[in-house]
Amino acid sequence: MKRVLLVEDDDLDADLVEEAVRRHAAHLHLDRTSSADAAWDLLRQRALKGRDGLPVCILLDMVMGEHDGAWLLRKMEGLPALRDIPVLALSQRGDAVEKARTFGNVVGAAEKPARDADRRRLVSDLLRLAGGMGVSV
Repeated sequence: MKRVLLVEDDDLDADLVEEAVRRHAAHLHLDRTSSADAAWDLLRQRALKGRDGLPVCILLDMVMGEHDGAWLLRKMEGLPALRDIPVLALSQRGDAVEKARTFGNVVGAAEKPARDADRRRLVSDLLRLAGGMGVSV
């Protein structure tokens, strides 16, 4: 089963993404952290053990507490095992989306999904990144 990491500090947003993955991409395993710090700890520990435990892609909220998505992306750039993991950046703020696009491993950036069709599109993008087929929107 392929792993995807969701980094999201808003429980409601995380629950919506988790439900969309469960409904439309049950073959993906979604790991979930609620901060950039927790995501960094998880990624760093898994990188030390080898590539097997690393996610095939990351869904990253760009606006969080003390450390934001840009902080995590900078940390990932410094670790060779992590710098090429594709990232889909999510935010409700346009400036954060634009900032995310400046990082080389960010393959997509979008506003946080609120409607089911938006969540299905997000899961379809995840599936393409994970090497599977998309879902019909």
